[in-house]
Amino acid sequence: MRRFPVLLSLGLSGCTRAPLQDVLGSFFPSWMLCAAAGAVAASLLRAMTGMLGMQQSVPAPMLTYLSFMVAITFAVWLVFFGH
Repeated sequence: MRRFPVLLSLGLSGCTRAPLQDVLGSFFPSWMLCAAAGAVAASLLRAMTGMLGMQQSVPAPMLTYLSFMVAITFAVWLVFFGH
C-alpha cells in the first residue's frame, strides 16, 4: 500500500517544464503560437490563389486550406520545438 504513492510520483515526474513562450510579457502555450502561424500561412495561400485566379481549381477549398494549416502547424512545431 505504501508503494502506490511512490510509483505514482515517479510516473508524474517526467515533465521538465511546460512548453510556454513569453510573448510581450504574457505566457502562451507553444501549440497556440504554432497554430497561429499555420492559420496565417493558410490565409496567405488563399489570398495568393485568389490573386492568381486559381480559386476555382482548388478541390474542396475548406478541407484543402484546413489541411495546409495543420501541416504548417506541425512543421513549425517540429522545427522550433522538436527535440
